[in-house]
Amino acid sequence: MINKLNKISKSTLFKESIIYGFTNALYSGIPILILPLLLKVLEPADYGLVEFYRNLSLLLTPILGLSTVQAITRFYFDLDKNDFKVFVSNIIYLHFFNSIIGSIIILILSLFIKPEYFYITILCVVYFLFNQITEALLSIFRVEKKPKLYLIFRILNIILDLAFLAFLYFFLSSFDWTYRVYPNVTAAVLVGILALIFFYRSGYFHKLNKIFLKKAIIYSSPLILHMISGYIMNIGDRFFILYFLTEKDLGNYAVAYQLGMLVNFLYTSFNLAWVPTFFSLMKNEQYHKIKKIRSITYVGIILFSIFVIGGVSLALKYTSIFGKYNVDLSLIIIVSVAYIFNSMYKFEANYYFYNKKTKKLSFITLGAALITIILNLVFIPIIGLYACALATLISSLFMYLLVVIYKNKGNESITKT
Repeated sequence: MINKLNKISKSTLFKESIIYGFTNALYSGIPILILPLLLKVLEPADYGLVEFYRNLSLLLTPILGLSTVQAITRFYFDLDKNDFKVFVSNIIYLHFFNSIIGSIIILILSLFIKPEYFYITILCVVYFLFNQITEALLSIFRVEKKPKLYLIFRILNIILDLAFLAFLYFFLSSFDWTYRVYPNVTAAVLVGILALIFFYRSGYFHKLNKIFLKKAIIYSSPLILHMISGYIMNIGDRFFILYFLTEKDLGNYAVAYQLGMLVNFLYTSFNLAWVPTFFSLMKNEQYHKIKKIRSITYVGIILFSIFVIGGVSLALKYTSIFGKYNVDLSLIIIVSVAYIFNSMYKFEANYYFYNKKTKKLSFITLGAALITIILNLVFIPIIGLYACALATLISSLFMYLLVVIYKNKGNESITKT
């Protein structure tokens, strides 16, 4: 047992996972890190608008970007160095074009929506563009096994975001939703510009190539449905809460949800290092190694979730961090269990990405999204916020079961694992 642990600790995957884990814990953990501050200075209604901005930003990613950044990691293993640069540059061009079109549409719709929602939506488009440029570069760092460069860009984004947040804290006399949103957008723009400079100096800007652009869209277009369905499951309940309940309820639920999904931070960190390694193992037909890593990953996810629930329950009982918020431990536990299944689902979904079965994966997530919508519509008026948490759990379990079932019915390269 000790020898196995020593072997794992010396592996490249483990070392890269540690780097990605540390980086992602900081980057993804910012909402948790600054949560006490936001709870102190923002009213639940304003925190609800911050949550609306965050959720809408996520939703715009597959709509405006057509999920093409997802194709970068996969096609790195199919194209030579020069063709890969052409491929990436065309994805960046597409993001600029779609951002312009999206902004025009939002300006037209501004006549029909409240001013604050219009401003938030425009800021979401700006954030989307520069964030996706950065994500494209980070995808390249991952497949090229450059975790230190990945770390530098992520840390820079974190530092800028927190620095602007601290600046506003000391110089503002009153706080609303803009206190959180403006620093986040500003940091994304500055890091995105730096990423563009990096792309330019590395020779990534080439002429428009319709063939490569078509390949990216064919691979990624089913992922639009996949990602939107995923966002419906993860954040769609926020819109139902606003409709059936109040912005205060949204703020309370958002806090409970963020605490419950902490296990997702662990798996996301691991997956950043795992995906390029997984693709390489699949290409070389080293299926036995994948089996071993799957077992370790499943156990780690469950143990970490138990640890998180214990820690959060102690914080709720013995601290006053959540003073004016009504955070229900039962909601946190349900969401945490949901993300155990969600993390396992993501592990199995990597088979579909490698085998370019993105359409089948999209239908699975669409089914789960429909389940989420129906459960929220029917049960929020009856049991309130519990309906949202239970819908997340049921849809996550549904996805996990289906990816495993269809994987075992798939082609030889899948069933061997």
